[in-house]
Amino acid sequence: MKFKWWFIPFGLLAVYAIVFPFFFRNPEYPMFFTVYSVFNGTLEHQAIDGNKEKLQENYKAVTLGSLAPDFILSGMNGKKVSLSDFEGKTVLLMFWASWCPTCRGENKELTGLYPEYKDQGFEIVGISLDRSKTNWEKAVEKDGVAWVQLSDLQGTESPVATEYGVYATPATFLIDSAGVVIGKDVRSEELDNYLR
Repeated sequence: MKFKWWFIPFGLLAVYAIVFPFFFRNPEYPMFFTVYSVFNGTLEHQAIDGNKEKLQENYKAVTLGSLAPDFILSGMNGKKVSLSDFEGKTVLLMFWASWCPTCRGENKELTGLYPEYKDQGFEIVGISLDRSKTNWEKAVEKDGVAWVQLSDLQGTESPVATEYGVYATPATFLIDSAGVVIGKDVRSEELDNYLR
């Protein structure tokens, strides 16, 4: 059979159609995680860019000293959880996603800090901006996350993320035992000082 030029692009498309979706179902596979992250992150940031002015206004409205907006979201087991359930505790509210490399790094930093304070009235509440429950669960398992995890699986278009004005990830809000916002964009290295 005579070789035809279109065999090459056709072959590449066939490999893409068969192999790529397989690895996207397991985005923790090292070879493809970077591509996966960039692809999903790009799509989510396009959604943010279309609503960025409104998100920034909402972010500014969640001021230090104001009451943190309450919400109800589902955990991985489907159980409904509200922010007000943690009244009496200091809470780090963290918006993150499996496709966000910075978020994943922050998860790993917090796993070292969380055990030190979790029995002293401190809790972390993670809100995933993933759309895939599988990807969310895999990231939680891989990062060794032991704190509360919630999501509505609506990505960056989540009403809760919109209310808090999340236009970049990770986005964090430190909330005191009375439900008052006492810190914004607090990273793991600063958190220890806040808690002390």
